[in-house]
Amino acid sequence: MSDWPWGSDTLPSPAIPPERTLEGFLGLEWIELTSTSAHVRFRTRENLMQPFGLLHGGTVSAVAESVASAATVSAVWCDGLTVAGLSNTASFLRPITSGTVDVAALLRHRDQREWLWSHEFRDERRKLCAIVDVLIAVRPRRREPESA
Repeated sequence: MSDWPWGSDTLPSPAIPPERTLEGFLGLEWIELTSTSAHVRFRTRENLMQPFGLLHGGTVSAVAESVASAATVSAVWCDGLTVAGLSNTASFLRPITSGTVDVAALLRHRDQREWLWSHEFRDERRKLCAIVDVLIAVRPRRREPESA
C-alpha cells in the first residue's frame, strides 16, 4: 500500500494536502487498510518525543485516532456517511525511546452510529508498549447546497 491512503476510491478528497496536516507530520507508512483492520508504521524522532526522551503520549493518541478515522471513513464514505472521533483512551505499558513503531488496529465493535477500534503499539523488539481504544462516530454527511 502507498504511504498515504487518501488517493484511494474509498476515501474523500482531502480539503488540505495530507503532507501539510498532522497525519503528514506524523509520517505514517500505511501497510494495510480494510474495513476491519489497519496497519501503519512510523519512525520516532525528537519532535514526537517528550523532554524526557520518551515517545509522547499525545503522539500515540494522535496516531490511533488518525488510523481509526481513516479506516472508518474508508468503509462508510461511499454510503454517504462521514466520521468524527468521540473518545480516545490510551494505556501505556512500556516506554518507546527510539526506532520504528508498529501499529495494528482492529475493529472491535460497530453499529450504525459508532465504531470502536483497538490499537496495539509495538516497538522494534515487537514488545507491546501501548494499547489505545478509539471510538468513532458515524453520521450522515451534510449535503452541499445546490447552486442556482
